[in-house]
Amino acid sequence: MEKVMRRPGDYVIPHEAIPEVMSRITVFPEDKFVCVERTEPMFTTYWASAGELSPFFLAVMKEKKILGARCPKCKMVICPPYMTRCPVCQNDDSSLVSLETGIEMPQVGYMLGTPPITVFANARFARYAPFGRGRVILGESQSALPIQVFTTTGFLKPGIFKAGTKVKIVFRKVRMGFSTDYFAVPLDEVPEKLRDKKGLEETALKWKSMEVGDPQVTDAFKKQFPKALQAVTRFVGAIPKSPRAQRDVANWTRKIQVKTGGGKFGLLLDKQRIKVVRGKVPRPDLVLVVEDPTHLIGWTNGDSLVNLIRIGGAGINNLQDMETVFKLDRLHRSIRRDAEERGKK
Repeated sequence: MEKVMRRPGDYVIPHEAIPEVMSRITVFPEDKFVCVERTEPMFTTYWASAGELSPFFLAVMKEKKILGARCPKCKMVICPPYMTRCPVCQNDDSSLVSLETGIEMPQVGYMLGTPPITVFANARFARYAPFGRGRVILGESQSALPIQVFTTTGFLKPGIFKAGTKVKIVFRKVRMGFSTDYFAVPLDEVPEKLRDKKGLEETALKWKSMEVGDPQVTDAFKKQFPKALQAVTRFVGAIPKSPRAQRDVANWTRKIQVKTGGGKFGLLLDKQRIKVVRGKVPRPDLVLVVEDPTHLIGWTNGDSLVNLIRIGGAGINNLQDMETVFKLDRLHRSIRRDAEERGKK
């Protein structure tokens, strides 16, 4: 057996997906029986085999290749190789022709359709957001390869990908046998000298973030800044009273520099708390630029920072850390829900 591969800090069941200890009293409408219900654990983690698709993933992991299958009789090609017999020949004369596997596919193709964009991903895929989910035709394949799609130009927006867009297959630097080991980017975002390169890794491309230069300073923004700073301070001060909000930022440490057109401050995430500090933060992990300070007041009232970034009202210097922004966006709902429950008692 080969060495087990791991991603440090990456878990099958992420912390935020683990439910808290709870109980409730339920009255069944049929017979009015009163029942106590409790949360209980049921562990189902297991090793899942890729089965007959293992050669496909092994080629991705070890050789940075995409494999398909071909019928030796009618020459029909499919990718990924999800069938072992040719459906065309079987339909024509009921013959059971075994497909030839291990056919190397080209690594330039085109989008079969316009991919939907995922901004709020589930816990398993949050690290990749925002991303598109589409299907790519490679070579003469009669089937499409399911794949994540990204842009190197910043935040993924509608219009970058559409049906027919030419794309390049790119491989992750660390590959562990998952469908996320490879993805696609628009071909025109790849330097010409790399477009025909096989086994192109993500590190060979230049990944741009959104522009996060200093925001425009105005007297109007300066006037609004103290109100925004006060609202943010009051908002994050409610986290210690909210178990849900504390779980949102559990095991998460970040130094965030927030820049606005009226001033700057820092958010220090540590030990399930967020501390507000005035002025410049030394060596921040993340820089958040929100030109209009009133947008931060809106965030404390439930508006989304992610949506603000998507429409260009804010920017961050590292799109790979969108998960931190997701956590910040969850705080308002968590604080509100806990406050509502306290009010019912």
